[in-house]
Amino acid sequence: MPARLLKRLAATTVPLLAFLYCGQATAQERWAAIVPNQENNETVVWATTKEQAKKLAVLACKQVSQTCAETPASTNGMSNVFAIMCCKDRKSACAAGVGATRAKALKEVKSVLSDAGYAKCSLKSYFKAGTGEKG
Repeated sequence: MPARLLKRLAATTVPLLAFLYCGQATAQERWAAIVPNQENNETVVWATTKEQAKKLAVLACKQVSQTCAETPASTNGMSNVFAIMCCKDRKSACAAGVGATRAKALKEVKSVLSDAGYAKCSLKSYFKAGTGEKG
């Protein structure tokens, strides 16, 4: 009887473990991306690769604006935050930064814009990478 029980347990447990292991190994990565614009009507998009997410973000921005930034911001950290800033100095420009917190995302976008020589910048909004929620 114990041998029979052991055989039955092995017959049901091994396939279950194989399924669970394979399910974890094939889980797809998720990337979020955003392209800011002067109208502040951007949206977060998602894809399974960084490149695809960036392309989709550019397309999404171009559908609603003619003032899209040149470079999308992206992350595979769904708990991260995007910070959007726009500047009106020598010419208008917007950029997005990403970070684990609002403060880190803001610091990143400020650094990008100041390194590019922009001043007179203001924070427009924050977006949650995982949900796309503004605020």
